[in-house]
Amino acid sequence: MGIGYKKEHLSLEMINVLKEADEVFLEYYTSFYGSSFEELEELVGKKITICDREIIESKVEEVILKPAKEKSIVLMVIGDPLVATTHTDLLLRAEDLEVEAQVYHNVSIANFIARTGLQFYKFGKITSIPFFSEKFMPRTPYMVYLDNHKMGAHSLFLLDLNPSNDIANKGHDKYLSAGKSLQFLLDVPKLMLENEEIEEKDTLALDEEDRAIICSRLGHKDEKIVYGSMKDLIAFDSEHMLKEPLCLIIPGDLHEMEENYLSQFQISKFKSYQE
Repeated sequence: MGIGYKKEHLSLEMINVLKEADEVFLEYYTSFYGSSFEELEELVGKKITICDREIIESKVEEVILKPAKEKSIVLMVIGDPLVATTHTDLLLRAEDLEVEAQVYHNVSIANFIARTGLQFYKFGKITSIPFFSEKFMPRTPYMVYLDNHKMGAHSLFLLDLNPSNDIANKGHDKYLSAGKSLQFLLDVPKLMLENEEIEEKDTLALDEEDRAIICSRLGHKDEKIVYGSMKDLIAFDSEHMLKEPLCLIIPGDLHEMEENYLSQFQISKFKSYQE
């Protein structure tokens, strides 16, 4: 069951399903939730068991799927269960075990990016930027951008989160900042060129003067959308430290209407930045 990003995103149907369930679990290691779990428990009148990565990836059959043969179990997922985080594997396993399963969809980043004014059908492949380090500089985000760029498509990057304090896999940071992620996208092609992984012409597809969009806390009351050059956005985020959850968009070919709509999010519109 997708639960969106706050308790108000739950429909009456979902609330009734949760109230009638025998057990309720919440996957919590890939995103943040705008309401407290205590508020959620009070709303549905049920104790909610938090599932970390180990349970979902290694113990889900034992903890959730097999018991679901005998009782009603709900696994809640922040956002939508089949968009930003894919749970098709769980559905396939449920089918193998002859466990009846039903999916309840909800809002996700796929809905909220429309707030930027960019046309949804003009987005190319979506990718994530994981926590990185000097020893781990993944190439996939830039290569996805490069493919989208060649088509004139918009590129959406979902920035990594660490809500469950997974130090072993993600380190001590709670989230990956927008400024660091933008700098990462500028640094990776240079590294790839040094290692002769790409041609020089492919490093020219992105530079610090190219324009990008930072989306902070989309769907929340304190959401912010900021549009400007990558260089200016890096400086802006260094000063303001935009809050998680975060995503970046590098626009492709813009329609006049898209450009006009984006103009309201220009960095120059933020008074504190001008000062």
